[in-house]
Amino acid sequence: MRRKRVAIWAIALALSVLAVAPTSASAQQAKLDSLEARIRELEARLDSLLAAIARGELGGRAAQGGAAELAALRAAAQRAAGEAQKDTAASRASRTRNLNILNPEISATGDIVGNFTAPAGGPDRVGAVPREFEFSLQAALDPLTRTKIFITREEDFEIAGFPESEAEEGGGDFEIEEGYAYWIGLPGGLGAKVGKFRQEIGLYNRWHTHALLEVERPLPTVAFLGEDGLIQTGLAVTLPSLSIGRTTQSATLEIAQGSNEALFNDSNQLSYMGRIQSFWDLSASTYLQFGVNGLYGQNDDESLETRLLSFDIAYRWTPAGRALYQDFSLKGEWYFVEKESSIGELTGNGGYLQANYRLNRRWIAGLRGDYLESLGNDPNFFQLVPSLSWWQSEWVRLRLQYNYVKPEGGDDNHTILLQTVWAVGPHKHETY
Repeated sequence: MRRKRVAIWAIALALSVLAVAPTSASAQQAKLDSLEARIRELEARLDSLLAAIARGELGGRAAQGGAAELAALRAAAQRAAGEAQKDTAASRASRTRNLNILNPEISATGDIVGNFTAPAGGPDRVGAVPREFEFSLQAALDPLTRTKIFITREEDFEIAGFPESEAEEGGGDFEIEEGYAYWIGLPGGLGAKVGKFRQEIGLYNRWHTHALLEVERPLPTVAFLGEDGLIQTGLAVTLPSLSIGRTTQSATLEIAQGSNEALFNDSNQLSYMGRIQSFWDLSASTYLQFGVNGLYGQNDDESLETRLLSFDIAYRWTPAGRALYQDFSLKGEWYFVEKESSIGELTGNGGYLQANYRLNRRWIAGLRGDYLESLGNDPNFFQLVPSLSWWQSEWVRLRLQYNYVKPEGGDDNHTILLQTVWAVGPHKHETY
């Protein structure tokens, strides 16, 4: 009988160890069933022992030992049942998280602009425009591939004296602003992108309109690239970067369908663009960046060509550990454009210089000066744009801006703008 009790205790101990071992929910359930069967077996054995005691064949100590063994086994079964329930709940939560991984990250942005316009030789006007609403969907498709899709609805607003772009005006309908897949971590440090995207030209073409440092884009970029910038469908390849000391050199090649009306009159012929960029890490707080772009494509038909050359420079100072409270940037670009047309070759150039200073965590002061030597017989323009931005929070930004536009040989034009931008979701402002 003593050997039997030792065997029962050994079995109970082994079952207890197995019960608390980390296993899957199905394995825990199987062990729980085994424990319950063992409990029933011991209950039958205890009944047999009690009957033997009643007949005077065994002492009470044996019965007490059997009851203790049964109580220990029942406690082990209860612990196993609790762990099985925990594993089942964790498994369900894990399946829920895995399903969420399949969903893209969704963001939304609103951009409202109020304006007071005092045009030269005309009546003052006051208005407000829902300038842009944007929905963003972003997701990792696999370890190498990502996708971004931006659906926007835009409306134009008027700045007094601002020259008209050749691009079509916004129609107020939702459309795909960008939709592309891109690859990271390719062999040799290559990067690739395919779809409809903002091309790598200048400093701000990649930025979405609501994320700009002023309400609108600089005069030369609007005149030469269109109201929304250079957005076309094609293929982009980023070559491996080259680091020499504290400098890093990078290059990008892009082939796209020439659908930009300002440059190519919506010819849909292939356009070719290259960008070389040099990044200089001057110190822990400052950097300097140089860039040059070359763009070529046909417009209207194969006998007419458009060529663009641009240079850009950016300087930034950010004190170490105080990036949220103090920051200064100075940026500039200059464009040269040659465009063949039915009336001959048109040339133009222009650029801007922009300075922004972060006063503290909430306030940013900015000043931008634009100069445009227009294509054809259009007059040249000068524009001065001071602005003051207040970040109410990470999700809400307010901006007060003044635009002074002076056409060559014309009268002064004045516009005051009040912009409100709000955003929800993980990708609030697409900046680069």
